[in-house]
Amino acid sequence: MKHLIPLLTTLLCVSFYAQANTTAAGKTILARGAVVATDATSDQQRSLKRRDTVYGVDRITTGEKSKAQFSMSDGGLIALKENSVLNIANYDFDAVTQQGSASIELIKGGLRSISGVIKKNGGSYNVKTPVGSIGIRGTHFELQLVDGDMYVAVWDGAIDLTLEDNSILSLGSNEPFSFAQVTSLGDVIKTTQAPAIFTQSIASININGESDAQQEQITENSVSENIASENIEDADILLTDIYAEQQFQAVSNASLIDQIAQRQGIFNYQATSFDVSSSLGEVSDFSMSMAVDFDNGTVPDGEISFNDAGGNWYAAYSGFIDLTKLDLAVTFASHNNNKATGEIDAIFLNDINTITGDFNLNEISNPVINTSGSFRLEP
Repeated sequence: MKHLIPLLTTLLCVSFYAQANTTAAGKTILARGAVVATDATSDQQRSLKRRDTVYGVDRITTGEKSKAQFSMSDGGLIALKENSVLNIANYDFDAVTQQGSASIELIKGGLRSISGVIKKNGGSYNVKTPVGSIGIRGTHFELQLVDGDMYVAVWDGAIDLTLEDNSILSLGSNEPFSFAQVTSLGDVIKTTQAPAIFTQSIASININGESDAQQEQITENSVSENIASENIEDADILLTDIYAEQQFQAVSNASLIDQIAQRQGIFNYQATSFDVSSSLGEVSDFSMSMAVDFDNGTVPDGEISFNDAGGNWYAAYSGFIDLTKLDLAVTFASHNNNKATGEIDAIFLNDINTITGDFNLNEISNPVINTSGSFRLEP
């Protein structure tokens, strides 16, 4: 028995040490592709999926054509891009006192972040990067590492980046610039427009009969394609507005994100209201459906159908859940016997029982024949 006491003591100490160093930092709300967490204290790896906990000792890695999004313990949000490595060095938050501190390190790739209660209540929130350390002043920002250079975008609030030579680069609200590139040599290039790298970081699904692996393609933001022929200055401003507002504004609703993360199963949504117009006049017999698979974070299928004077409009679409946004792609469309193309956008509105959005379709051979509309879907 006397030999068991030291053994039990050792086991208890190990157990206490493990618990002390595995404080829950947040939970996974989206994991697509290869998303792996490595425990820094044991080097043990685990694949992450929706609802999995991430800890204050985790190093998170995303692979090719992969992405991850996390709701942190203080209500903050972190979205990790493909081919990225993020080290959660520390993320301590006391839900009772509403106080805490956080330190994360971007080693490779890119991330988006919205700070939570820790920073709101004056706590220390630090982001380390290969080119310097970022102090947060209550903000919504994005980073991307490319060949040793770091690109920075501040969409809301402000940051102070302390560079390796101890100089400070301030970006965001009340600063002359909100965007910058810091080269591997330490040179700083400030801009008033978003660097082009941030116009290509939105994942979408391109489905035309390919395999599942082929479907998971990272494509350029359709917005950049639509305005490619516009004046470059106007295009940059438009990209900034769209990227900052449409892609990021909704993600700050932590309560809604929690609802999405907790719901399980497949739910079928139907149109309860709509407003549709056609270049050929009045429309009739409108119907729209959408299946949402909350377990896998996908929209496996959806359909739109209605008639105008030229015949029946039909569109099939699919996609996946991206925080509170539904990242959708039209996979097939037609008008009567003519092939068509188009786009569809949708978000969860206030709660998971309401989806709103809009769409536009046009005949490929004759684009002047087109239709567009808005919709509201409910289970």
